[in-house]
Amino acid sequence: MQQPWLPDAPPPRPGVPDDFSGRTAVLPLRGALLVLSLVGVLLVMGRSEAILDAAYGLPILPGTEGAIALAEAWNDAMAALGVPGAMRALREFLGGGR
Repeated sequence: MQQPWLPDAPPPRPGVPDDFSGRTAVLPLRGALLVLSLVGVLLVMGRSEAILDAAYGLPILPGTEGAIALAEAWNDAMAALGVPGAMRALREFLGGGR
């Protein structure tokens, strides 16, 4: 890694990209957003039962019924895929050492 702003930095070697080129090991914004969105979807999939519980605890306001219906539909879809059961088994496996 080259740091040209340091006073004792050696001159750049030919063929070695500096930290400010497009060939560095930095993930482009588009790739980072894709990865973060996939992680977010996986987190929401795994917490569908908790989302449903939170929706049932919402105060009675306009839009609460829609939020509950959406949470129920999401939880039903995840249950059809078997995600809640897999998450319970994973939590049980990971918590077995306690």
